Amino acid sequence: MADGKTIKFQTTRFGELEVRGSSVITVINGVIGFPQSTRYTLLEYNPPFSWLQSVEHPELAFVVVNGAEFGDGYRFPVPFGDRDMELGENDDLAIVNLVSVRPDPTQTTVNLKAPLLVNLRNMKGKQIVLDDPKFPIRMPLWADDEKK
Repeated sequence: MADGKTIKFQTTRFGELEVRGSSVITVINGVIGFPQSTRYTLLEYNPPFSWLQSVEHPELAFVVVNGAEFGDGYRFPVPFGDRDMELGENDDLAIVNLVSVRPDPTQTTVNLKAPLLVNLRNMKGKQIVLDDPKFPIRMPLWADDEKK
């Protein structure tokens, strides 16, 4: 739904939401483990964090962070030419990483192994799994000295 119209939907966390249709991300095959939900919107939260809220399933939402937050060390081959996302070399791309929030905030981690890529031209996204072993599934968000 890449248009200027607004859509309303219910969520368990935020109540009723109204967002522009052009802000809805269609995630091809869904987020890993949640293939039944393919339409999401990003909600600002507490920078650098956002919520990736399912439009179809009120209870499904993920805390996420912009992959750009991890700097030049977080580089990987971009799948230009991906047919699902219709990703061309001139398209702007957003990289979104899922955060695993723990009861003890110092134990919170981010998944660098499986980023969600979003083609900002058409709002089509796809979660990919990187082969590079330097990108962990559970990277601590805070260094030991920041936890104190």
